[in-house]
Amino acid sequence: MNSVYEASTSLDAHMILNLLQQEGIQGRVDGEYLPGGVGEIQAINLVRVMVDDADYERARSVIRDWEAIQVDREEETTRKSASGISAFMFGLIIGGGLIFWSYNTPVTEDGIDMNGDGRMDRKRIYRDNRKSRTEVDRNFDGKVDVVNYFDRRGVQKESRYDDNFDGIYETKYRYKNGITHSRESDMNQDGIIDYRAKFRNGNLVEAVILGGKHDSRKKRQKFHMGKLISAEYDTDGDGSIDIKYEYDSFEEVKEKIIQDARDDAPKK
Repeated sequence: MNSVYEASTSLDAHMILNLLQQEGIQGRVDGEYLPGGVGEIQAINLVRVMVDDADYERARSVIRDWEAIQVDREEETTRKSASGISAFMFGLIIGGGLIFWSYNTPVTEDGIDMNGDGRMDRKRIYRDNRKSRTEVDRNFDGKVDVVNYFDRRGVQKESRYDDNFDGIYETKYRYKNGITHSRESDMNQDGIIDYRAKFRNGNLVEAVILGGKHDSRKKRQKFHMGKLISAEYDTDGDGSIDIKYEYDSFEEVKEKIIQDARDDAPKK
């Protein structure tokens, strides 16, 4: 018998032997137990497929055809892998270009002419095809007096109001998940915030009124479902509450408490 194929493992050798047997060529595997006896030394080409001398050439022909098929498959796999990488890179480039384009698209706008004077009184401004802000002219004087800002999800995050229509935005609202969260205002327009309000789930719960530049007085009001329920005053600006009022459902004073600064004892 003659060795027609040398394999590194008995599994490969038996695969070749099975291939030959399918073609009517009988043979055997020699040396398949040798790799286990060489310890940590790598066993290379110790397992051989043996066939009769008369079948040698036909067996070699079968094996060459099989090896050619394996080469073709490896090349096809390599081409597909390269094609996949190329497609991935192409997609990456196109995706990056789309993102760049999306972030750099021109600003567009539309709006509504509420009073028919030919000017948009409610204007919507878009960036990246998303609503970026809205501008409102409430008194139709041609000047914007409310600006609403939106995040990239289109959810309102901030508003600015010019409530006396003098061109200065003295009030700012902030929103959390599109719901009113807080307000601050410079009511006397001296450059200092003198009104702050807190909201819970969009409902006003507390308002604090502060004095101006030279006025350290302070008033805190509490609300429930939009109604005033209590108010505290620091009438002399010393940092201590002097008077507290509690209100009924008609927002009429139902109780007045005066704080005595000398002994901190409340007096009704």
